[in-house]
Amino acid sequence: MLLVVNLIGVAVFLGIGILLSKKRNAIQWRCVGSLLALNVFLAWFLTSFSIGREIIVAAAAGFNWLISVAYEGIAFAFPDWVHVPQMNFFTSALLPILLVVPMFDILTYIGVLPFIIKWVGKALAFLTHAPKFESFFAIEMMFLGNTEALAVSSLQLKRMKADRCLTLAMMSMSCITAAMVGIYTKMMPGEFIITAIPLNVINALIVTNILHPVKITEEE
Repeated sequence: MLLVVNLIGVAVFLGIGILLSKKRNAIQWRCVGSLLALNVFLAWFLTSFSIGREIIVAAAAGFNWLISVAYEGIAFAFPDWVHVPQMNFFTSALLPILLVVPMFDILTYIGVLPFIIKWVGKALAFLTHAPKFESFFAIEMMFLGNTEALAVSSLQLKRMKADRCLTLAMMSMSCITAAMVGIYTKMMPGEFIITAIPLNVINALIVTNILHPVKITEEE
């Protein structure tokens, strides 16, 4: 029964996208089908296989550890704000960003994140036949968040047609900055948050390929 409900949900999701699409005749169904198959596989792997669940649990634990380190730094400066029965939103959600954002900036500066983004983006483009830059941008959003991804890709964005920029703007509405992931893992089980991130990125590609399909020339 659950499988039937999920299939109906996917059909409704795709149907609404097609109904609202600006260029129904231009939808690249091979790309949409590949992205949908990849999303189903990832959801199945991350929730039904022990190794997938272990990866997710380890990633969630890593983010929780990062937030706990941030709390130690906050406690050093403001000991009365941390480890109290009820921390306010400023302490629990906003101050840890002061540690998380510079850490991701350092990983970007030394080349770790760009390397991961480049090769994961290439693999995504190869598997799904999605445009390469859109695939790179989706992976950038997954690791860096919307603002940072736009800053990293500013040179390419300036050279793009308005149609492609609109696609990227639509994708940006789906992202979550990595600095906030650890905060969300404090509000609900981290496994749910970490599982949702890659699925959300692929869903963004599916939605934009249906709502606003863009044909990419060889020169672009």
